Amino acid sequence: MRALLVHNDNAGTNPIPRQDIEQVLKQAGIEPVYCAHGQDDLSAALAQPFDIVVAAGGDGTVADVVSCLDDIERPIGILPLGGSNNIANALGVDGDWRSLPARWDRNDWVRLDRCEADGPWGHRKFVEAIGSGVLTDAVDDVDSEPDTPEEKQANGREAFRKSLTRAEPFPCKVEDIGQDGGWVWEGSCLMVEVLSIPFVGAHLALAAGSAPGDGLLDVVLVTPDLRAPLIAWSADPDASPCPVVPYRSSAVRLTVHERPFRVDDRCPNEQLTGCVDIRIRPDWVKVLTLKEDAR
Repeated sequence: MRALLVHNDNAGTNPIPRQDIEQVLKQAGIEPVYCAHGQDDLSAALAQPFDIVVAAGGDGTVADVVSCLDDIERPIGILPLGGSNNIANALGVDGDWRSLPARWDRNDWVRLDRCEADGPWGHRKFVEAIGSGVLTDAVDDVDSEPDTPEEKQANGREAFRKSLTRAEPFPCKVEDIGQDGGWVWEGSCLMVEVLSIPFVGAHLALAAGSAPGDGLLDVVLVTPDLRAPLIAWSADPDASPCPVVPYRSSAVRLTVHERPFRVDDRCPNEQLTGCVDIRIRPDWVKVLTLKEDAR
């Protein structure tokens, strides 16, 4: 089986060398062709004929591969090497990355939705979430040089709590513009997140009941009265469901004028605010699932 290996050699707190990944793939009967994420031309590489595409890195690498892939019949294998690995975990892909390629079967896969948005900064494709407020502001408080994945996650969650504690309300409007339409929310909030997968940020399950391939977006709105419950939850977010009940739709219009937007883990332009149309793309992708470990 021939694979395009898209690798971020700076992913995680202990980056994995290219040679190690290539060796593990070859041991699983997979012949890799290398593409350095962030350096080589990803679109050109994805246009070449391969049996599968391997995304080896964190959520940024996985999201770029998922968003850019045109041949959606070609499945994607994820080697989660980042700090949070939100996309991989949402799909049930976890464990020691070295054990994963031997458990792939190109005919066993799950659906992963892809998303897109049109805003004041133009057109953007994304996989995880678009948001504004607390989680976007928390990026400035995160220690950028943690020693372990556990420390990185703990730092991110502490930054989220600090940002939530001091957050000021801002006006926000969200409209359901999906095929059926229906609901509109307008008021003051501390944070708004439009998610396609359950997790965002430092592996925070803000939309724990969502499925990555259900064709729906989860809209999490944190109003001032939900500040205290969310702070309490964030002290140990793996122990219980998020106390905020999300709205759902296949497409929404989000309007925020006083805060920048974040698309996945990046702000397209901190100076531009306004109205953003967000929707599920019609062409979802296939992500390889894991067979039971024979050992």
